[in-house]
Amino acid sequence: MARSPAPPAAPVAAPPERGDEAPISAAERAVLEAVRGLAYGQIEVVVHGSRIVQITRSQKLRLDD
Repeated sequence: MARSPAPPAAPVAAPPERGDEAPISAAERAVLEAVRGLAYGQIEVVVHGSRIVQITRSQKLRLDD
């Protein structure tokens, strides 16, 4: 069975100008740190009232046979 082609990607908004971006909060920095160095796995971010309240990092360790 042949796969249908993937739908076109949604347009991406241009990033804000360097001087216009808000500084990163401690919670946002914690999300970035959780992602860094993660080769295989997932990050779950729980948000309540527009605030990050929990970050869960699950990491898979790939072993060679």
